[in-house]
Amino acid sequence: MTQEPASAARRVTAIQLLRALAAGFVAAAHLALGFADHVGAGFGWTPDLNRGGQIAVAVFFVVSGYVMVIASAELFGRAGARRIFWTRRAVRILPPYWIATLLLVAVLLALPRQSVAWDELAMSLLFVPFWPESGGLRYAPLLWPGWTLLYELLFYAIFGLMLGARRKMEASLALTAGALALLVAAGLFVPPVHAAAYMLTRPVLLVFVFGMGLALLRERGWAAPGWQRLLAGGAAIAAIALIPAPRDESALDLAYVAWCGIPAMLVTLAVLGGEWRVPFARAVGRLGDMSYALYLLHIPMGWLWMLTYRRLFRPEGPWLFFLTLMAATLIASWLFHVHVERPLTRWLNRRLIGAEA
Repeated sequence: MTQEPASAARRVTAIQLLRALAAGFVAAAHLALGFADHVGAGFGWTPDLNRGGQIAVAVFFVVSGYVMVIASAELFGRAGARRIFWTRRAVRILPPYWIATLLLVAVLLALPRQSVAWDELAMSLLFVPFWPESGGLRYAPLLWPGWTLLYELLFYAIFGLMLGARRKMEASLALTAGALALLVAAGLFVPPVHAAAYMLTRPVLLVFVFGMGLALLRERGWAAPGWQRLLAGGAAIAAIALIPAPRDESALDLAYVAWCGIPAMLVTLAVLGGEWRVPFARAVGRLGDMSYALYLLHIPMGWLWMLTYRRLFRPEGPWLFFLTLMAATLIASWLFHVHVERPLTRWLNRRLIGAEA
């Protein structure tokens, strides 16, 4: 079933809305809990922003699975598909991440009583999993959100591998889902001893499969009626209220997938499972465009604000710190997207892929 142009545009805007909301929530949670709550006496009380941030990350994973199917539709069964796909994804993900990490290093070195472990920096830049000094079972790169990019890159590696020259969409997606399921099954027998083996076999990988499946259904013309999508939204709220927290959320296990992955999948189904008109589509599109920059830059901006806030504002307090930091981060993210991320991505794609992009 061929998508009408208006329908396709609405789907893109809905994706941008999810990206913007997820990146915004992750940034707000990190900046509130990791920075503002340590200014003065702190907030004193905050809602469970941590779980909201984890659900937002899971939304990113679902949307990534969905978008890879839509964005790669012309590559299925095409000669050279793997090279084109992997190049596009590497160009999109890696240079902005490296730049943001190095910006964070520069800020940390300018702060008193802060230091950088150079071996951890190297492993962070190369996505080599290592155990955090603070404990826990989750890879903790120098730029905090980088742990999610490890899973994005693993998903891209497997997805691209299945883009065979004579392989249609359904076969490629089935093989990708099967490979992810096999990794998760193998992970049931992997003890938390070797960081890489443990991290690369976590059940959180299954969240990508849901996004791929939803995209395949939508590509084949399926659309959930409005009442079903409202029901999915209500079920997401119920899941948040009823599903208990995992014993150790850093394990990224099946309990973690139930805790944050199920609400994320239901929210994504409610938004992307059918047609609806997103209000303020142009503004939503721009926010979605800058979502990756916001996802990367909010940690360097948090540390930078710790350095500069007291020189700019009186009186001190967590709320003023948080609000001014969010405003500064949004501005910096937009400037980074417009003047660094977007032109660099386009230039690298032209250089590396050229007319095939």
